[in-house]
Amino acid sequence: MSNFNFTDLYICYDGHPRFNSSELIEDDIARVIVQKYEMIIFTDKGDLFGDLDFGAGLVELLHETRYSGETIAADITSQINTYIPELNGVSYTLDVNFFEDPERYQEYMVVDFTFYNYEVNITVT
Repeated sequence: MSNFNFTDLYICYDGHPRFNSSELIEDDIARVIVQKYEMIIFTDKGDLFGDLDFGAGLVELLHETRYSGETIAADITSQINTYIPELNGVSYTLDVNFFEDPERYQEYMVVDFTFYNYEVNITVT
């Protein structure tokens, strides 16, 4: 990994799988990247005051028939390039796929993000 001299706020919340109540500052670059990525993924466009383009809005896009997985991946990649400068010049993969769940009569979206041999997988239902 590149050497960055930085610290960031620890933003995990009570109930988050990696929550630690004694943390205030995050200084591990991989965890900072994951935190920023989660903010993009779990924020709907228009929810951030002052930057209406921030966020992926995946729940809304799940049921849109106009968008392919490639289109959604391109939008998320654009967000990553804009809001996660720690990944500039670093190779990563991002795949968006749709699946059907016939038992629940619904479809769901899986977003797979891999960088530095870290895998972050998100399922949107």
